[in-house]
Amino acid sequence: MFFHKNKFRTSGFVAALLLAVTFVACVKTEFDQPPVGGDGQDIPINTTIKALKGYHEVDGGYDLITEDLVIAGTVIMDDRTGNYYKTIVIQDSTGGIEVKFSNGYLYNRYPVGRKIYIRCKGLMLTDYNDLIQLVGGVVVENGQSSDIGITENQERTQVVRGFLGAAPAPKVVSISQINVNHVSTLITLEDVEFVKADTAQTWGDAPSQTSLNRTIQNCSGAQLLVRTSGFADFAVEKTPRGKGTITGVLGVYNDDYQLYIRDLNDVSMDSLRCGAIDPNAPGLTSLNEAFDGVTSNQDVALAGWLNIAVQGTRFWRGSSFSGDKFCQATAFQSNLSNMETWMITPPLDLKVQRTLSFETSSGYWRHDGLTVWVSTNFDGQNVAAAIWSQLNYTLPPQDPNGYSAFVPSGNIALPISNNKSYVAFKYVGNTSTNTTTWRFDDVKMQ
Repeated sequence: MFFHKNKFRTSGFVAALLLAVTFVACVKTEFDQPPVGGDGQDIPINTTIKALKGYHEVDGGYDLITEDLVIAGTVIMDDRTGNYYKTIVIQDSTGGIEVKFSNGYLYNRYPVGRKIYIRCKGLMLTDYNDLIQLVGGVVVENGQSSDIGITENQERTQVVRGFLGAAPAPKVVSISQINVNHVSTLITLEDVEFVKADTAQTWGDAPSQTSLNRTIQNCSGAQLLVRTSGFADFAVEKTPRGKGTITGVLGVYNDDYQLYIRDLNDVSMDSLRCGAIDPNAPGLTSLNEAFDGVTSNQDVALAGWLNIAVQGTRFWRGSSFSGDKFCQATAFQSNLSNMETWMITPPLDLKVQRTLSFETSSGYWRHDGLTVWVSTNFDGQNVAAAIWSQLNYTLPPQDPNGYSAFVPSGNIALPISNNKSYVAFKYVGNTSTNTTTWRFDDVKMQ
């Protein structure tokens, strides 16, 4: 039933290594070459994926499987979209494991939902920074060991294609519940959103064909990495701005858990973000925000207010001076050719005439980068789809060598509307010339 542990290191065991690479031992008659098309077959198994993984002991080592162990699992991740390469992930009722091959286009033979059986004798267990993998063998070059995927000969004699059906239902977990038992299995996270800096950003870096990490979080602030290959066919698409669910295969890299989606059908994030006010909620008839709840040098996150980066990755941040807290935005040292960020009030009730006031200050003035706007048709999420009217206010003095004092805006009459309305503080700048720091505080409506 069980295999003996043979730890391979870069110093020797060359004959055993060659055996692992070229293994074509006598095969039981039920292990035929996978059928070319149509449905597959069922064959007996004698161990589980969890039990198999349990025999991998030393990080970075290689375990030659010497006993006739047979596992079965359903494919939950293939290489169709390019997010995985020459690799599939299979899962049974006890867990999951990555299986590496020497050739690609695996989705033609082992698509998601296909059950497969693997005769493991002669294959190897290894890990990539704590992610356990089943591989074809190992080679040693210049004293360095590296694994190779299951070869064509090994695949022909040791992998049996089972029947095609549905992938296992993903297990719904929270970020705080994730543990090692979920690695290489399909999971779903609910009520999560990408952190603000990672919203409306590409999933991967397609031009340089490199992988990127993006971060999701729940409303309690627990976070998880989402990793996407630059070769994925959806790498150039933008991450969503809203909150919702995401499904994927959980990976691990040293101490960091990472989620890999199969395609964009695994993502549904169309709900309002954490802390956002439902646009169907009644509009406020008064407002008095002194920003005492902001934290210096952190993105502003106040209940009901929206902080949206339209261009670049900088947001309105909390700041303070002499105990007074306020909102601040700047393109100084941002390395951004264009920066645009909006701070938007909760929905307002403007059915009767109301008056807006606030205070502003500028620092190391180079440009008038702060404008103030009002919209009566903003949906609470999509800035570009709304109609915005600019409001005039009293500007602070232009000081190119320091910060001006805060200056009252004056009383600004807001338009009367039967629709819920929003006021927005919009900052634009760039890292080269338009670098002025702008601040605002004490926003009042009455």
